[in-house]
Amino acid sequence: MRLPDPRLSRAVLIGTSKYSLENMPDLPAVANNLAAIKESLCDHRTWGLPPQNCKVIPEPTTHSEMIDPIVTAAEEATDTLFVYFAGHGLADSEAGELYLTLTDSDSDLRRVAFTAVAYDHIRRAIVHSNARRRVVILDCCYSGYALGTMSGHENNMSDQANIEGTCVITSASKTKKSLAPPGELYTSFTAELVEVFKNGIEGNPRRLSLDKIFNHIHRALQSKARPLPQILNRNTAGHLELINNRAVIPSGSNPPGYGHIPGIEIGTEFPDRKALHDAKVHRPLQAGICGTQRAGGAESICISGGYKDDQDHGDLIIYTGHGGRDPDTKKQVFDQQENDPGNAALIASQMSRLPVRVIRGADAGTEYSPSTGYSYDGLFTVADHWSTIGLDGFRILQFRLEALNDESDAEYPNTEHQHSRPHIAPDRWEQISRGIYQDRQLSEQVKKMYDNECQICGIALETVGGLRYAETTHIRGLGIPHNGPDTLNNILCLCPNHRILFDLGAVTIDDNFQVVDEITGELIDDLRVTPKHRIDLNFIKYHRSLHKATPSQENHR
Repeated sequence: MRLPDPRLSRAVLIGTSKYSLENMPDLPAVANNLAAIKESLCDHRTWGLPPQNCKVIPEPTTHSEMIDPIVTAAEEATDTLFVYFAGHGLADSEAGELYLTLTDSDSDLRRVAFTAVAYDHIRRAIVHSNARRRVVILDCCYSGYALGTMSGHENNMSDQANIEGTCVITSASKTKKSLAPPGELYTSFTAELVEVFKNGIEGNPRRLSLDKIFNHIHRALQSKARPLPQILNRNTAGHLELINNRAVIPSGSNPPGYGHIPGIEIGTEFPDRKALHDAKVHRPLQAGICGTQRAGGAESICISGGYKDDQDHGDLIIYTGHGGRDPDTKKQVFDQQENDPGNAALIASQMSRLPVRVIRGADAGTEYSPSTGYSYDGLFTVADHWSTIGLDGFRILQFRLEALNDESDAEYPNTEHQHSRPHIAPDRWEQISRGIYQDRQLSEQVKKMYDNECQICGIALETVGGLRYAETTHIRGLGIPHNGPDTLNNILCLCPNHRILFDLGAVTIDDNFQVVDEITGELIDDLRVTPKHRIDLNFIKYHRSLHKATPSQENHR
């Protein structure tokens, strides 16, 4: 079973740590809770939730400030919705109602209904979510009242159906207070939750379900004689594998030969290729690409100035494939081919997503190259590849490699300059590659035009509950070196299979908007295009130029 798809999931983290009334003491640990949970959820080693899909609501002052982000996330999420609250909880025992506090909340029960947010309002937002699974975690006093609230009216079967697939975890029962021990970094319950997120659970599977997370936290708190958490599952939601178990999946856990070499730090320099070979950082003594297609992709590449079409932008590398170069003149004398072992390995890396070690040589002569010898510069992923005419006039293959951070990829660089529409609210941007963002609403608009049916095969994937799923792709890629626009006339709505085939160039589109199978050369069908979706033919031609050889090139083969 896979983890929830981070792209299709949303998280809302709400915390109230500061209060204006004397009868509500401050909870400084809550602010630390929010920061730690977001860091963990966005860490690619834990889950990899894109930061823009994880909203943090600190110190809410109004009902709408707490509820509106949940409503928005509930509408956007189609896989998993994760809602977390930490702060004071207030209970109306007569009404059986739990209230979550705002900064101006009053603990006087005569006023609590007017100054705090009834959990039932949050429940209603969650119930009507588009998400297949919903996870609610409440770290507050009397939070056990939420378990009774989520169960709804026992005789209302429609209400029961609405909340199937929901898991609620509370830090305490409805009669107990939660703890925020003075001087401790986190509240008592969340400290254990963060520990599981960051360090995993020894002796457990590679992925941790909600049940396993809860049981571990329950035992840990029981051993410390602290308030015990409670859980309510609907339709086996507790079996949802939410995160990677970092106790058994350390960073860099990959098949043999891939990833970091133990004991070799990023930035380590080597005097020559033999030293690289001996350290197993880059095994070939001459070839620039190490690895095979069969094994899953390239283990490492070496950038040493051998190909003039290479571009080195630090965290982004445009790497020229292997073959076609005269060893004496260093010039390209014939076309490169996809079936060259090194090129085939890098194409396999794009599909397997296995990391590639990058080594830079002094001969490359860029600002990122070492002054002498070679340097190991970390792990990269192959994000894209294409073909083009190189500076010497022959067809070359090029690969876009993007750096993988060792720490959480939640720390994204400031890339506002790459937004084609900077006036749009930042939460509309979705990261699709390192430093490249797309306007999520444009993609959704294209999907609606086709009711989530693939423009190539006409198939719409249907999920439980009648939801339809499709993906989008840009015809002319965004970012370096393609620099395509994030506009409706540059976006296609495709099923997952045809999106991958299109991105890899296995299918192209001709000037008559007919889809071509590049492997067999046969026409597949006409591209489905609605009158409202005017695709720019120039983008179609550009995509084709990257993956389809021209007549003049065919003569070289």
